[in-house]
Amino acid sequence: MLGAELTSIDRLPRGRVAFVSLDGVWHHSFALFEDGANIPSGDTQRERLGLDQVAMMTDTRASVDAWKEKLTAQGIRVTGPQIQGPQGDGLAGGSGSYTIFFTDLNGICFEIFAEAMTVQAFRRSQVAGSA
Repeated sequence: MLGAELTSIDRLPRGRVAFVSLDGVWHHSFALFEDGANIPSGDTQRERLGLDQVAMMTDTRASVDAWKEKLTAQGIRVTGPQIQGPQGDGLAGGSGSYTIFFTDLNGICFEIFAEAMTVQAFRRSQVAGSA
């Protein structure tokens, strides 16, 4: 209904992650991380229950760095930046995006990323990787 395209599905130790492109250009506009019910500890990165993560795209690496500075200035612990994908120790189906992670007060992990591969470049990389 949204015109979204499933770009790839990867398996994590605790479930699957689906990368979805809304515009057919970028590898993903959002990512869905599989999980289950409410989390007793309130930390989605420690338990396999509830919403795992919310990933949001921004326009540039500089914007990701600016978010890191803003969040850190507010006392929020930020992990990264790092590159998502095999070249940056991320998922095999990762997009090569430049990424930071932080956790909100409810324990939900948030990701802010930029410069993900285009869908076309991702597909080429998958064909090249299987050759």
